Amino acid sequence: MPCGKNIIFEPLERTSVMKKSLLWLSLVLVFVPSWGGNGGLRPNILFIEVDDLSYEYVGANGAVYPSTPHIDRLVKEGVYFRDAVAQGMMCGPSRNSLITGLYPHSLGFYFNGQMKNLPRGEWTFPAALQRAGYHTAWIGKCHVRPYIAPGTNKTEAMKKEMGFDEVWQTLGRGMLCKKVLGGKTKGHDWYLDFLKEKGLLETFKAECRKPTTLPEDVYLDGFFTRKTIDFLQNYHGKKPFFLWLNYSLPHDPYDVPEAYQIYDPARMKGGTRVKNYTEPEGLVKKTKPAKSERVIRQRQAKYCANVAYLDREVGRVLQTLRETGLDTATVVVFFSDQGLMMGDHERFHKGTLFRQITDPVLIMVWPGHFREGFVAEGPVELTDLVRTILELAGAEKNDVERRPWSFSLMPALITGDKVKRKVAFAEIEGYAMASDGQYRLIRGKDAVLLFDDHEDPDNLLDIAAEHPEAVERLSKAIDQWYRLTGEPLPPHSF
Repeated sequence: MPCGKNIIFEPLERTSVMKKSLLWLSLVLVFVPSWGGNGGLRPNILFIEVDDLSYEYVGANGAVYPSTPHIDRLVKEGVYFRDAVAQGMMCGPSRNSLITGLYPHSLGFYFNGQMKNLPRGEWTFPAALQRAGYHTAWIGKCHVRPYIAPGTNKTEAMKKEMGFDEVWQTLGRGMLCKKVLGGKTKGHDWYLDFLKEKGLLETFKAECRKPTTLPEDVYLDGFFTRKTIDFLQNYHGKKPFFLWLNYSLPHDPYDVPEAYQIYDPARMKGGTRVKNYTEPEGLVKKTKPAKSERVIRQRQAKYCANVAYLDREVGRVLQTLRETGLDTATVVVFFSDQGLMMGDHERFHKGTLFRQITDPVLIMVWPGHFREGFVAEGPVELTDLVRTILELAGAEKNDVERRPWSFSLMPALITGDKVKRKVAFAEIEGYAMASDGQYRLIRGKDAVLLFDDHEDPDNLLDIAAEHPEAVERLSKAIDQWYRLTGEPLPPHSF
């Protein structure tokens, strides 16, 4: 750890927080039913990860459209981390960062397609949960990259290399359409095999990127929900479970049923335009300029339909938890891998570092144990989930402390205290972002941009010249972050 004042966190405060978190944990776990065979009192843990959900499209954040009653209910029942930051700005970098607890620059994985697989034997938190006595399972879309030994497949690799006891994985809807339309349907795929068995593969092919007519439990995300419901209804193991459910929605294509395609483009927010700066080319090279305001509003309406359908699927899972009585014994963690530009800065897609991309929707719920309807302020990262769930699971000390930059979220969850993290980080190739919850610094070789996320949540006005002290403070935090975690690796590292 570097000498001198620590800008990211205060070491003495962090030690105090760890002791306090363990004390809180020992108190709340008294109320959890005992599980046979592991000698502990631990909750089940359910991750519900969604793809490309922007905080701007959630009712609890003030969105008028679309309707998200089930996600909003999670906010009312739990703790919403308003200033959360994702570490990777695309599906692959974000998910592989989370499962390893490493940053994208430590993996050399900044954009989709760069990293073929993780190194053999890489530490993952699901494997740590296994060591703690948990039954671990994965359902849904898969962007994690395990090392795949010759003669094995990805499902087997996720079990052996990543610590999952059960795996049901497939691609997202866009990639599945690409495979099917390209005639690449040979070989094993969980979802495509299901469609073949039901005689519905040709229907799926004919409707690719069009509103689906498939039954709810056959449409990909409903299929994930059905498998999750079956898992929850039929799990009678002696161990607590960790289930990671990965939806493909609201990622495009915009193909949910016609019944959800009800949003009027004229009522959408429309695009936004930067005011006093030019976006550096490298910072936005993965985004796509919008052709017109009309196109922006049309796409926003379609995106709303996807979000509304996703919300329904989340509601079905939550209802199953309540019906089975698992809700009071299960920690639910709802989050998005990152956000999406939907006409923001007159651009589409992701892979950049403005707030619309870096700020995921992160909610944690445990009825009777965590605070209800509490909005936690201050910077936190998705990497902080690693330490938090390992503490909840009673994992081995070596695993809990494996990633020293991961902070426990227990203070916010139990008492509403602020997490002691001072700065949260995100990155793409060549650029880093540091946020203290209000000020956001984006730094690269050709960029020093500062935004006030409270006054300018759309990041349209660069205020670096007016606040040099914030620029200096957050720039030092980035330098210290690299000293703590290692200098950035080039892409295609493994």
